[in-house]
Amino acid sequence: MVSNFSSKNLYRNLFIGLSVFLGILMMYLSTDYGPLEDTRIHQDHGVRILNYFKGIDKKAALTPVDDQGNYYDVNKNLDSEEHGMNGFGGFFDLVSNFLHQFYPSSEIYAFKNFVNSIFGFLLFLFCGLIGKELRNWKLGVLTLIFVTLTPVMFGYSMNNPKDIPAAAFYIIVIFHNIKLLKELPAISLKRSFYLILNISLLINIRVIGLITIGYVVLGVFLWWLLENKKHNFTKIHKKDSLFLGSKVLAICVASYIAVSIFWPYAQTNPFKVPIEILIKMGEFRGFENLQLFEGVWKSSFDMPWYYAIKNLFIIMMPLHAFLGFFLIPILYFRTTKEQMLYVSMILFASVFPMLLVVVGKPNSHDGSRQFMFSVMPIVVLSAFSWYKLFGLIPKKNLVKVVFGLMILLMLEPLRFMIQYHPMQALYFSPIVGGVSGAYGNYEIDYYGVAVKPSLDWLDKNVGDSKNPPRVRLYYGSQMKIKSYLDRNPNLQYALSKRESSKWDYSIIMLAEGKYKRDLDVNWSPKNTVHEIKVDGISLCYIVKNDYKGDDYFLELQQNVANSPSANGFIDLGLVYFNKTEYVRSIEAFKMAINIDPSNSLAYNNICSAFNRLKMYEKAQEACEKAISLRPDFDLAKNNLLVSKNRISRSREENLTVKEYLNLSYNYYRLGFFKECIDTCEKLLEIDPDNVIAYNNICSSYNNLEDYENAIKACEKALEINPNYEVARNNLDSAKKKIGD
Repeated sequence: MVSNFSSKNLYRNLFIGLSVFLGILMMYLSTDYGPLEDTRIHQDHGVRILNYFKGIDKKAALTPVDDQGNYYDVNKNLDSEEHGMNGFGGFFDLVSNFLHQFYPSSEIYAFKNFVNSIFGFLLFLFCGLIGKELRNWKLGVLTLIFVTLTPVMFGYSMNNPKDIPAAAFYIIVIFHNIKLLKELPAISLKRSFYLILNISLLINIRVIGLITIGYVVLGVFLWWLLENKKHNFTKIHKKDSLFLGSKVLAICVASYIAVSIFWPYAQTNPFKVPIEILIKMGEFRGFENLQLFEGVWKSSFDMPWYYAIKNLFIIMMPLHAFLGFFLIPILYFRTTKEQMLYVSMILFASVFPMLLVVVGKPNSHDGSRQFMFSVMPIVVLSAFSWYKLFGLIPKKNLVKVVFGLMILLMLEPLRFMIQYHPMQALYFSPIVGGVSGAYGNYEIDYYGVAVKPSLDWLDKNVGDSKNPPRVRLYYGSQMKIKSYLDRNPNLQYALSKRESSKWDYSIIMLAEGKYKRDLDVNWSPKNTVHEIKVDGISLCYIVKNDYKGDDYFLELQQNVANSPSANGFIDLGLVYFNKTEYVRSIEAFKMAINIDPSNSLAYNNICSAFNRLKMYEKAQEACEKAISLRPDFDLAKNNLLVSKNRISRSREENLTVKEYLNLSYNYYRLGFFKECIDTCEKLLEIDPDNVIAYNNICSSYNNLEDYENAIKACEKALEINPNYEVARNNLDSAKKKIGD
């Protein structure tokens, strides 16, 4: 008896010690992580929610569904973002912004990471506590270690403001549901409060958390069946059963209503909104993008049915947890019915969300991280399975061998977590060959995890407070670098277009391969000064700008004037291209073609320039010519794909007046007069009195020697603005030609 008591206290104290150590460690390490791709959009949403509760404005209560019943696309513009993000309750972002008011000197994203690490710690802690509830403190310790050694979850625990808080509340709800089942038929106010609190906050963060209300009902119902089956359903106490059911119903209703407490939009209709958003989330396209899965690029709406299952339970899962999955059946061997119920409820919490994904076919993107909450319950059962296996093995020596195997398997993710800190989230299971095996088959760093280590390298190696180098990031959210550079005196933030030369160092994410598929193949080594690697795979390039300046430009102009050559004009065209003077670059590339009609590179470069000018049909023609000259020209194939995609999308997009004018002007400069007229006519559909459009039509008809239509267009321009001298001059020119 004394021995058992001592053992119990030993593992209880060990659990407490490990938990305290883990919590402190995670909060300390959180400073090593940077914001991720969508952190900014959630942060701004949190500010709007806080402003709502302060009474500053009501933006957080705007409907995320437009007048046509469609979900707002948060990437379209600021107004759509402000509407669309209200489909999320945003509890984490509200809390982090509220707390930040008391620590204003802390950089907001660093502070959010600190708060994020606390939620990550709670996720691991309650997984361990579930292990304790399933058996004892010894299993609690093993479970705590098991879940901590899931590198993806550990890494995202520091800076993922959506998926980790959701996973934390999900596992806390499961814990309290298990406690509830153990305490039945009594339902205490304390347990009711904990369930209502955590279910409502989970739904606030991810509306799919509504399923946990069903877990409570299902668990109590199964318990009721087991209890009454003992007496073959002959001693059912209807009054007690109804009383129990009414308590459960009260918990469910209160959980549902409480969702609106911290969700401004839900306050507009607490009964309707959660269900409405759950249904509409299937249409949510805010994070729709191309996904690399099994070596094929597809839209996030076109993923195979097993996309989420493979990502969450195979690709990101370390072997010690993965092998434990196959041991789960032994949890139903030599056990009580009550224990089987607890195990089944936890297993159901992992399996049921995946069934919903398979049936519902939602927008599944970025490694299915929005369903990451379903991972930890089965990892808990994996730990329990190993634990029970040790008890079933009759020979102690064999137990030692199996235990040694488990430890050996656990060392693999531990090594990765230490060696590649703070990039634990980029872990890939040995089943798919690790990161090197995932390369070219799966997206590795869609979220920008490797950006922070890139910035750290730049600060250490090229940072200069007297003359800080300009650093840019072209792909994705600028906040991934801006939050770091704004508080670093040794580096300077540069916001620039891809072709701009106004930067010193550029961070190139491998994720840019979504739009530049040959990035890793055609990257110029001479410009790359450092690579952020995991398992030998480059995830981020740091490139030094080798722009040669105006002297080089003048030299090229002089060379092609004195000794024209195709290569000379291509070099000149590239300089114009980098200066964003795309029309002149096209003219230079055309000169190269005049000298060398079979120059596929010149045609490809013309395609790229046309794409920049939004002349996608012309771009398509140029790239098709390049490919006809060189069928294996992968870069031209990629540019052609961009052209075709943009042609398809442009049919659904409306340009602004300024964009139409720029497009018509560029068509005119390049001699595409019919296209200039067509573009201006589209402009006149949205701005019927635009005198510039009528003048451009007049000028184009003059060049086409269609003077009668030129006169009509210029007379219309002067009818709108009699003082428009440019149109008057074009009109005089057209009349003179007719007179001649």
